[in-house]
Amino acid sequence: MIANLLQERIGSLGPSVTVTAVFGILVCLGLLALTSTTSGNILPGVPKLKGYPILGAIPIYFRDGMALMLETLTSLGDEGIAYAQVGNKTLVSVHDPVMAKEVLAFTDKIASRLGDPRVFSWSPFWTLIRLLDNNLFDDVGHEAMRQRGVFIKEFNNPLSNVGKFDGVMRVAAEHVRALAGDTDSAEVPDIRHAADNFAATLWGDTLYGRSDALTDGRVMEVADEILRRAGSPWPSALYSFMLNFGLVEPGKPTPSEAKVRGEIEDLYEKNVQHLEEYERNNPDSPMKTIRSLSVADGGKRTGPLTRFATQFARLNVFGGHHSIGSNITWTLIELQKRPDVLTKLHAEIESVDEMSFTSVTIKMPYLDAIIMEINRLYPSVPATLRVIERETRLMTAKEPVILKPGMLIYLSYLHMHTSPKYWGPTAGDFDPDRFLGGLDKSKPFMAFGSGTRDCVGYKFALLAVKVYLMILLKTYTFKVEENNCTPKLNTLLETSGPVKVEFSKKA
Repeated sequence: MIANLLQERIGSLGPSVTVTAVFGILVCLGLLALTSTTSGNILPGVPKLKGYPILGAIPIYFRDGMALMLETLTSLGDEGIAYAQVGNKTLVSVHDPVMAKEVLAFTDKIASRLGDPRVFSWSPFWTLIRLLDNNLFDDVGHEAMRQRGVFIKEFNNPLSNVGKFDGVMRVAAEHVRALAGDTDSAEVPDIRHAADNFAATLWGDTLYGRSDALTDGRVMEVADEILRRAGSPWPSALYSFMLNFGLVEPGKPTPSEAKVRGEIEDLYEKNVQHLEEYERNNPDSPMKTIRSLSVADGGKRTGPLTRFATQFARLNVFGGHHSIGSNITWTLIELQKRPDVLTKLHAEIESVDEMSFTSVTIKMPYLDAIIMEINRLYPSVPATLRVIERETRLMTAKEPVILKPGMLIYLSYLHMHTSPKYWGPTAGDFDPDRFLGGLDKSKPFMAFGSGTRDCVGYKFALLAVKVYLMILLKTYTFKVEENNCTPKLNTLLETSGPVKVEFSKKA
């Protein structure tokens, strides 16, 4: 089974390379499987995914990927924790909100995103670091908290976001207008692409003063490739095989990863050129956001960006686009199903005399509730990961669980958001009324993380989603073709295929 999967995934290589790679990875997996069979019951009292004789869960992991395997783990009992043995790695699913918050509260010395790059590593964050060149994921402690403060001030602060509002309005209006162009109606083959393109353009304008519409799609192509590699087990398997045989240095990219890194660097350099051009042409204008981040990090108003700003710029090649696009896509899908909700939302939008930062952020409680409900049902990132660095106890489990170094702890936000145990018998239904009056803190909601681990830019992202939807619903009526409107669980929670939407201009 493993051999067939390997040949399917890497069969595009030359015959000799394919044979060598298949043999090498099979040897590695065989050794890991042998190691795992001698390890006994790793977590006594915790439900375990049995898998296959000798190989354990290795075939399941490589066949289904991490996202679907996590979904299987969440179905093992109702204790909020389960695990699987994949080679010599223990993968633990934590899907109880109290336990999840305990894990997120661990310090970086106890649980990090990475683990040791010198061993067979399953952490997708190592794949991202190899692609993005030692990015912000590996900063911990005081430095990580300092960076977090800079991000929050720039993206989650109303005083900062009000300065970005006109730019958000302008880019959103341009992209909404382009959906139908000069015609009265038009069919958009895939609203996901249009919404992602809006997000990519908005980031380009906000960070660099880049006003083009990025119609070549290159940013999204590279972003999709990064996400594909980070979410697949195969890059980790190939990297670990090459590491085991001394074909790559720990933490360094493989040849195919180096090629993607080159494309990222090319995009970054072009963005910096746009920034420099904008600054030359607009010397008296407020700083663009990437320059503001650099200055907050000790950089100058002109010239090279600081390391911190440079790393964020590379990270932004794939980060932030899909969450905005996903929110827009799922909102249109659900509004199509609930005309009563759409009617109520239209009334709220029409009640606002003009779109301003204040009206969008304070006077749209029903739209706020809709977007919160969308993020409950369809969190763009359905799970996150921590690697145990130092032996510790998970005290909030039914019986304290000893977590040992090297264990990978996955926190399943999607399960916690949609479980009837926490949200009642209608947990799977779209019902914005759940969030009218604010979030019920007795129910788990972690779409933007939790506590000191929450997303440092979610308020800017939500502002963009709200502005886009308000302009769109003021401009068009719409009809979603529902063929591909079911969720597909992967690195991100996406639709199962393209989502076709017909837009008609209002009189």
